[in-house]
Amino acid sequence: MPSTRKIEGRVVDPVNGEQNARIEIADGEIVSVKECPVIPDAPYIFPGLIDLHVCHWQETAQHGITGFLVTCDTRPIDEINTFLNFHAPRGECLGVHLEGPFLNPESAGTQTEEHILPVDLKLLGTWLKSNNPKLVTLAPEIEGGLDAISEIVKQGAVASIGHTRANYYTTKAAIEHGARFATHLWNSMSGFTARVPGATGTLLSDKRVTLGLIPDGRHLHPVTEQLTIEIAGPSRIAATSNLVLPPYDDPKSGRLLGGDKIGAALIQRLSKYGIAKAAEMTSLTP
Repeated sequence: MPSTRKIEGRVVDPVNGEQNARIEIADGEIVSVKECPVIPDAPYIFPGLIDLHVCHWQETAQHGITGFLVTCDTRPIDEINTFLNFHAPRGECLGVHLEGPFLNPESAGTQTEEHILPVDLKLLGTWLKSNNPKLVTLAPEIEGGLDAISEIVKQGAVASIGHTRANYYTTKAAIEHGARFATHLWNSMSGFTARVPGATGTLLSDKRVTLGLIPDGRHLHPVTEQLTIEIAGPSRIAATSNLVLPPYDDPKSGRLLGGDKIGAALIQRLSKYGIAKAAEMTSLTP
């Protein structure tokens, strides 16, 4: 006999909005969601959360994450090779996000500059053929960057623009070559000014690109966060945590080392834009 159970609450559907519903689950799979009368003090029930940028993945489950990309930052090649054989001990790991090493040293952020490399298409091809990288972040302006994007797309992964000083024209060329994601928009990226949109403005303006955003209250000014979400809309925003182990700041430089909020904590912050929109940015869009 299948193992079944029912739960009732205020279901948050990023497509159809909120409803009071009874959910029936059989053997770990949702088999029905049926409207039911209003339930006093009903808990909110969200779809499983998806995070495409997690460095510290061990605690994801307790924060509502049902799918994530474990992120490999810039490091020695032998360590990257080892990382690509990584298998989380749960099915929630959807693959690897390679954040580097083909980045712009001028936008390294807290990436280790000494391990940033020029594009090596042969090496990249070897990594991609392992079928573990699902998302690859690179700077399109470095030599070979556009060719690397083409190779990433050809191998079925998603090319992301990040840690970059690219101008409007190069960013646009990267999108034409198939780049479809922005890694932590605004952070470690050429900025947006009156006459120079940079990578940030160009990515924000192109509806083909999904925008990774770290809405933890630390990586973006509240006005920057608000305007980005209002301009792009939840259907283009993938809330990412960039979660790292403490400390979250470099005590010497004051630079951010990564995110300190994930899953439900990001939902809580994003709920000011509407509960269903928060679910869209943390589940449906990513």
